[in-house]
This record gives sequence, C-alpha cells and structure tokens, in this order.
Amino acid sequence: MGCSAGVISIDLAKQLIRNRPNSLAVVISTENLTQQLYLGDKRSMLLQNTLFRCGGAAVLLSSRLKDGFRAKYKLLHTVRYQNTDTDAYECVYETEDENMARGIRLSKQITKIAGKALTKNLTILGYVLGFVEG
Repeated sequence: MGCSAGVISIDLAKQLIRNRPNSLAVVISTENLTQQLYLGDKRSMLLQNTLFRCGGAAVLLSSRLKDGFRAKYKLLHTVRYQNTDTDAYECVYETEDENMARGIRLSKQITKIAGKALTKNLTILGYVLGFVEG
C-alpha cells in the first residue's frame, strides 16, 4: 500500500509534529508485490504484475525551527479524497480466477476512477491554496 498508505502517513505525521513542537517524524512507506504475484493467465489480473513492484520511500518531517533553514521542502497542505462508489471499490480487487490462482484484478474503470480522484484532489487543493473561489 505504498501510494495510499504513504499519503495517509504523511498527513498523520504532519498533525503529530504540529501538536508537538520541536519534534521529528520519519515516515517509511513500502510496497511489496511478492505475496500478490499472480501466476495465472487471466489478462485483467496479469496487468498488476507489471504495474506494481517492490520499492520504498522515506521522508523526515520536522517541527524544529532550526531545521526550517536547511530543509529542501516545506509541507504546507495535505489533501485526501476517498471515493466510495461501487465502481471505485471494484476497480482494484483481490480475487481468484477459475483455476483458483489468487491475484489482483484491475477493471477497465481504473483510469476513469483515478482521473475522478485526481480532479477532486486538485479541486480541494485549489480551494485550500486560494486558486478557486467558492
């Protein structure tokens, strides 16, 4: 859950260090597809083998004033939108094929759902940053 869990974790760490001045937080996010590797032959389930892999990233967040002068970036806002449509719920789904091979099924709706989420996030961010007037 590298992508979504990473964003949630960064938002949580930001809130924690904001409420605890002069502190540090490290967020480590990893994704490991090894347990979900699909060995069957169903096309809608093979795609995830090529899209997702093993990897990781880490970020150090600080609320210490002295770190602000040498930091490369400043985290100003975090935005998160959750889509609860049935289409969104079913666009990435763990299941078994006819031969009982377990894997992740990606629906053709995934690009539409991802585009909708991106649009919603950018709209919320536009309001937060003052680019869009309400």
